[in-house]
Amino acid sequence: MDKWNSGQPASNAENQIESGGCKSALEAADICLVSFFLDDACSILQATAPFYRRTGHSEEEFRAAFPSLQRLYIDYPADFASIKNTLNGAFVQGKPAAELTVRFPLRQGDCSWMQYSCTIAGAPSGGRPLCHAVLTDVTELVRQREEQKSLYEDKAHCFRWMMDEYVGNIYISDIETYELLYLNRPCCETLARPLDELIGQKCYEVIQGRTDPCPFCTNSCLTEEKFYEWEFDNPLLERTFMIKNRLINWNGHKARIELSHDMFSPEYKLAKKDREREAIVQTVPGGFARVTARDMRTILWYGADFLQLIGYTKEQFESELHSQCSYVHPEDMERAVVMMRDAKETGEKKIMETRILTRSGELRYLTLTLGYVSAKDSWDGIPSFYSVGIDVTPQRIERERQRQVLQDAMLSAQQASEAKTNFLSRMSHEIRTPLNAIIGMTTIAAASVDKPVKVEDCLQKINFSSKHLLMLINDVLDMSKIESNRMTIQSEAFDLLEVCNRFVSTVYAQAKAKNIEFKETIEHLSAQNLYVGDPLRLMQILLNLSSNAVKFTSPGGAIRFEVDLFASKGAVDTVRFTLSDTGIGMTQESIERIFQPFEQADASIAVRFGGTGLGMTITKNLVALMNGKIRVESEPEAGTTCIVDLPFQRMNGTREEPDFGEQGLRALVVDDEPSACTQAVSILERIRISAESTQSGEAALERIKETHRAGDDFNLCLVDWKMPDMDGVELTRRIRAYLGQDIPIVLISAYDYTEIEEEARAAGANGFVSKPLYPSSVYAAIKDAMERLPAQKPKTNAELPLAGKRLLLAEDNPINQEIAVELLRMHGAEVECAENGEEAVRLFTVSRPGYFDAVLMDVQMPVMDGHEAVRRIRASGHPAAAALPILALTANAFTDDILKAQSAGMNGHIAKPIDVSLLLDTLRKWMG
Repeated sequence: MDKWNSGQPASNAENQIESGGCKSALEAADICLVSFFLDDACSILQATAPFYRRTGHSEEEFRAAFPSLQRLYIDYPADFASIKNTLNGAFVQGKPAAELTVRFPLRQGDCSWMQYSCTIAGAPSGGRPLCHAVLTDVTELVRQREEQKSLYEDKAHCFRWMMDEYVGNIYISDIETYELLYLNRPCCETLARPLDELIGQKCYEVIQGRTDPCPFCTNSCLTEEKFYEWEFDNPLLERTFMIKNRLINWNGHKARIELSHDMFSPEYKLAKKDREREAIVQTVPGGFARVTARDMRTILWYGADFLQLIGYTKEQFESELHSQCSYVHPEDMERAVVMMRDAKETGEKKIMETRILTRSGELRYLTLTLGYVSAKDSWDGIPSFYSVGIDVTPQRIERERQRQVLQDAMLSAQQASEAKTNFLSRMSHEIRTPLNAIIGMTTIAAASVDKPVKVEDCLQKINFSSKHLLMLINDVLDMSKIESNRMTIQSEAFDLLEVCNRFVSTVYAQAKAKNIEFKETIEHLSAQNLYVGDPLRLMQILLNLSSNAVKFTSPGGAIRFEVDLFASKGAVDTVRFTLSDTGIGMTQESIERIFQPFEQADASIAVRFGGTGLGMTITKNLVALMNGKIRVESEPEAGTTCIVDLPFQRMNGTREEPDFGEQGLRALVVDDEPSACTQAVSILERIRISAESTQSGEAALERIKETHRAGDDFNLCLVDWKMPDMDGVELTRRIRAYLGQDIPIVLISAYDYTEIEEEARAAGANGFVSKPLYPSSVYAAIKDAMERLPAQKPKTNAELPLAGKRLLLAEDNPINQEIAVELLRMHGAEVECAENGEEAVRLFTVSRPGYFDAVLMDVQMPVMDGHEAVRRIRASGHPAAAALPILALTANAFTDDILKAQSAGMNGHIAKPIDVSLLLDTLRKWMG
């Protein structure tokens, strides 16, 4: 990044503030910052644009006039000295930061007050210390402090004046010596002696005619919080007095203040009026309170049903809330303050609805009326707000219930409308998918007339896709099938354990991200057996059930997935899938409703496989179509258990195990958990890779060095990310430093490894595999890591339009994937494939910049759809993420689909069936 117009090269210290490209961020945030050297003049190095604006000068004017802070503060030398002395003192003491508040010179000779928040950088070799100061305008704060000081002095003067003018008797005496410190005029008149004779005398001598403190002295009863009231018949003065005492601080003395009046004074009549007022207040249908206008939070007095309304006793209100409006909901308190300020300015009565929290935690709604009385019109000189609160909680609850009913009705209508839109979009996808296969295979067959085997394969796939298309058209025309969610179930050979492992890997990551414990148990199933059925529909059922489990289980909860051979009859095995969670559960009524259409709509799961995607409704239909059964057991707050029994026909033959036996590989497993090492070694030996393990990074390095010295290096390392002595990233870095780049290193993690993927790749990791480990996932990770070792780029035919271009194709449909790959390779492109959006994101993010020239992205895919995949690619931070051309290659061809693709970050949209000319033109347009 360029210097901030400094015109000189930047030293390391000077560049500190610019690290990470912070200049634009500071200016965008309107940060007023200046950097200067701690030399004699505090020479200015650089500043942000807000700093120059604050001075009132342009940058050019300021630089020309003020090369240093000393020059800027020429009219305020004391302030400059304060800056310099404070920062130099901090630097000498080794403190990295300092703060001070001084004046700040402005144009036209004016100034403001600024708080300097400074960080002091160490001086470069032979250079001067550098200070970065963030300036905050505190002019208003300084002004308020001065006003508060003046106000305090005014209040003290006013307090004495008020005591002098008070119609009753007031005296103040030292609490320990009993010496009189102050008496007001009426008190002197009552005692019939001048003030100068009374000051310094003992209070008990003057008032009671005693030579020692009276035995009934109330000093021990006094506090600073409230007045102690009592009645005293004074025989010396021959009067009965109503007295109020409390403790105060009087010019440094801990003192007793006493206010009194005799029973024949006007104050007695005023007390009777107060009792009448209290009787009137009790007739108010609610609570009555007087709030001081000084802080708009302190309640001076209250009445009627105030305490019952807020749910406190008098003692609780005073001791716990300290007579504050803390019972008002914080958000509503801010609104009330605004309304009180408005009432104070306009004099108008204000009415608002507010929430209060009772002592028991109950939420109540009040209609609050506020009226302002100024200090001039107040009987005691305190400006106040008089408020009446009426409980309207029952009416508010009923209103909220009616609003919720209307909102639910509107939401149901919106969901119904959205369901229709999604249905049309999915049916378009269902129709275009086989149509794309027919047209694409026809194009390939036409180009392969001299290859009978290829043509025959194309014709078989065209025939299959034609039947599929005919079935879809019949379903569209037969509305009864659409409304009853009737779907076609495929019968194909599949590996049940592989489906379960893929499902577990997906849900395990989701549960881990939400801090939910996930456990799986798979029993009585042979790892060699293949079954005949529809693995895609099976995965759809399991994902739909698991999405609800993850969604409705709180962090800290648990999900358990169990697969067991429930029954066998002939060549048919009935497999039971049980998914249990500790979530919020359901009532019996809810269980009966969840299988009804639109009750649990979840189009994000059903969209990959077609149909209507109506959550549990489609799940039940799929289970029925697969000749299975489903039941749900649940109780509120006790979790939910979904049990699915599905019959599958066993297929003759066994599945092929991954096998690296011919390569003669040796692997080292590094994991601090012995059980994890044992499992990983077992899996590696199962796919015919010789393996051994260590349980620490240091031990692994010693073993690697030992085998290297013996000329018998390991061919592969599997390293756990989280280890106590040395984590997997650091171990990878050290292995690379010792052995170079030729050995594949795969990181193992029980966590989401995306947070360390960039660091791990930089350290030299070739791949990642998540716990729990399965042979298929370990095999795939090793294979991928070995393929990503440095290799020569194959040569391309320069005459082909896509020669030299490498494309990433994200397509889950095997036939569509084959068509696209064949067409692209026919025109010279190299193609790498991903079967879902998540895999596409992974392949891109681990690639080097420029490795892929473009991405062709299907939209509807399992695990992660194309829209989300593009968003993650764009946000990945990969150097090529922003400029990489990404084109939608999808059967979703509606206008809304094109707009969604663009909104997700795609550059273009190519609809299936593929138009080869359009595909080539679009690729050339975006790749250049």
